[in-house]
Amino acid sequence: MSTESTAAVAAESGAGTVSTGAGADVSPIGGQPLERFASCFEKSARRWEMVVYPALFAFCVLSIYGFYMIYHLTQDMSHIARNIQVISTSIDPYMGPHMASMVDGIENMSSNVQVMTRNLNAIDGNMEAITVSMEDMKGSLQQITGHVKTLEPMMASMNNLDQSTQHMANSTFHMTREMGSMNRGMSPRGMFSRFSPF
Repeated sequence: MSTESTAAVAAESGAGTVSTGAGADVSPIGGQPLERFASCFEKSARRWEMVVYPALFAFCVLSIYGFYMIYHLTQDMSHIARNIQVISTSIDPYMGPHMASMVDGIENMSSNVQVMTRNLNAIDGNMEAITVSMEDMKGSLQQITGHVKTLEPMMASMNNLDQSTQHMANSTFHMTREMGSMNRGMSPRGMFSRFSPF
């Protein structure tokens, strides 16, 4: 019989004190310290049993479920690895050499792109030099335009001089004709020809 039932029987059997044959007073059984300690310990043990046993059961269930999940995960990963190997061999059995050649081609293309980049940089420098030369030419053309503007009055003067020279040439031509006619008139033959009837 448990300590709680013993304490209950003792509490019901007598109230206050129990008299013995010798006439001495004895404390009730329920009030003894060991019995109270045992009853408190049993109550606390029952409370802990209500918490610990379900927790242990839940831990066991969760550990079994975790082991089940990890086992199936490893099986799935092995299936995936085998399927990938089968797919790679079924697509191209010479994928390795082809990948190596493709890597070589990509490296060659990268070197060619670097060469093109250097050439484009050189072209960029040449274009900058051409731009500077064009700017110099623009300045020279502006100077030439300024000189041409200053030459325009000179060209007008040259045209006037040309016209004056033509007038002088015409006048000289007329003077030459007049001098020729006068020369013929002043010659002896010319003078006698006026008086001769023939």
